[in-house]
Amino acid sequence: MRTHTDFFKLSKFANADGAPLVVRVAMVCNDLAIANSALGQFTNIQSNALNHVRQGGRLYFVRMSCGHLREGIKAVEEITHHKGLSNFVRKCDVRVQSAFAELCECLPKGKNHNEFTQYVKPIRNTVAFHYDSVQVISALKDRAKRLPESVFSMTIGEDIHSCRFEFADIIIDTIVCRNLWKIPIKADAQVEADRISDWCFQKSVQFLDFGGEFVRRFLKEHAN
Repeated sequence: MRTHTDFFKLSKFANADGAPLVVRVAMVCNDLAIANSALGQFTNIQSNALNHVRQGGRLYFVRMSCGHLREGIKAVEEITHHKGLSNFVRKCDVRVQSAFAELCECLPKGKNHNEFTQYVKPIRNTVAFHYDSVQVISALKDRAKRLPESVFSMTIGEDIHSCRFEFADIIIDTIVCRNLWKIPIKADAQVEADRISDWCFQKSVQFLDFGGEFVRRFLKEHAN
């Protein structure tokens, strides 16, 4: 893989109108790129010895992506209220403008606001960067009531990377799929979870399409 590195003047960038907001967009791009790259790696794990880690790893990076995307949409909303940056978006190429417009549909009054509010927004404070005790209690009681004879597991491996408390993944899955995403008990939870995860992933891709070129162009114009 070939890369190219450019250098910019920090003092000049820091004095540019809207620079702190551009930094936040760049932060979200970095985190979304790492989370989605790692999601792909866990999805493609081929080792049978690590099968017990695959699903939990995928769940983790979906949750992280939702958390970072939540912060990204907050930045998008602020850009719409910032005259200089909103005009700057209109100077970017069509792909950037299109991605930004799609992200704006997640804002209040947007066509995707309901989905964003249900699929992405609650993940951050509930099971991404926090572990909400009320949700844990609810999910634990629900599983015990619906599946009283079920058996849960934990796996101890040779190192910390192969150890896994799978029962915790099951509780997380219940919180996300049943409590937050409202997938009905009678529905195929895996099919619905994959559909919603893909929706969230597409929003991450749109943010990277927008943010990557938006930040690069801003730096070339305001920090050279």
